Amino acid sequence: MELEQREGTMAAVGFEEFSAPPGSELALPPLFGGHILESELETEVEFVSGGLGGSGLRERDEEEEAARGRRRRQRELNRRKYQALGRRCREIEQVNERVLNRLHQVQRITRRLQQERRFLMRVLDSYGDDYRASQFTIVLEELRC
Repeated sequence: MELEQREGTMAAVGFEEFSAPPGSELALPPLFGGHILESELETEVEFVSGGLGGSGLRERDEEEEAARGRRRRQRELNRRKYQALGRRCREIEQVNERVLNRLHQVQRITRRLQQERRFLMRVLDSYGDDYRASQFTIVLEELRC
């Protein structure tokens, strides 16, 4: 039985193709075009007091447990980072909101001062005052502590 190849991938093989012929005790999947290498049939099994490869299973279990512990710690660390980032984002949003409110307040104050300035200019113009040609000096005094 050959596996069909399409675009570099192997096609799926159904369970029926692995079934054993009548009278056979062992069903082996067709490997390498239907031929199983003899080296694959000659597997060595190590018998120890704990069963088949007991120390190997314990080591593998310990490794898996250690890996689960690392993943658990990494998830917890990621969760803490996520929460810290969420808190920091909310703090930044609050600061931005305060800055925006202050900006609107300053814009209102600026508009009001511009309106007052235009009003004063109209009043001075109506009186015939030549305020545009006058010199305006501001004396800054040094602050002494």
